[in-house]
Amino acid sequence: MIRRRDGETRGFTLIELVISIALLSMIMMLMYQSLGQTIEKRNLVYDELQGPKVANAILAQIFKDFRYIYYGGLNGDAGFRGKAVRMAGMDADRVAFITARRTRTVGSEDDGRRGDEDRESPLTEVGYACRPNPNHGHWLELWRREDYFVDSKPTEGGFYSLIYDKIRNFRLRFFPIPEEATEKQGLEEWDSAQKKGIPYAILLKVEFDVKEPLEGEQYEPDEIDPIHRIILLRGGYNVQWGGGAEAAAPGTAPGTTPGR
Repeated sequence: MIRRRDGETRGFTLIELVISIALLSMIMMLMYQSLGQTIEKRNLVYDELQGPKVANAILAQIFKDFRYIYYGGLNGDAGFRGKAVRMAGMDADRVAFITARRTRTVGSEDDGRRGDEDRESPLTEVGYACRPNPNHGHWLELWRREDYFVDSKPTEGGFYSLIYDKIRNFRLRFFPIPEEATEKQGLEEWDSAQKKGIPYAILLKVEFDVKEPLEGEQYEPDEIDPIHRIILLRGGYNVQWGGGAEAAAPGTAPGTTPGR
């Protein structure tokens, strides 16, 4: 209300009300835009931080298994197999090997004849394989295979646990020792039963996303550069079967406890 000089009061005019509402609307709009920009910047920072975290989690798991790779003394030189696979137009390679890293999971779905004391094995079958993501056709799921009991088929069987579910490509290339290398790009597949040994090195390429599209939103790949890593296997085991718990991990003395 406005008080006049003669002491009488009058209400706001329609023009004054319209101007006031317009000013309030502009202020609210500016505040909403500022809040939206702040949330967007926060999401961008979050995505930028999530990318390295996801990459480190995936690579750390794989590197720990390969660090203690075991090879030698298995029937038919079995024990390492890498295979090139394509799923829905994406690289979905797989690899299987034996590691002296102790089991990460306990086999609970066995025949019941093994007790807890039998589940501590000095050798573990390990593998990595991709499966289609059942909810999003543009992604793959990366799974880790583990079997704490090494048998006559060391690259088969076991239990699977999900590593990550937004993989775009998972590619492996296998390299023999440099003196024997004939393919500069590496080999797409490797079978130790045929090669009579394990690769000298593995080139790993991983592409992934960190977020899912919102409901009704079209999928747009995250702008994350592919990750390339070289895994050297020079220190892999090359001892006779039967070393068991007495066998040493690469670079350690006999009797040293294998890595976990």
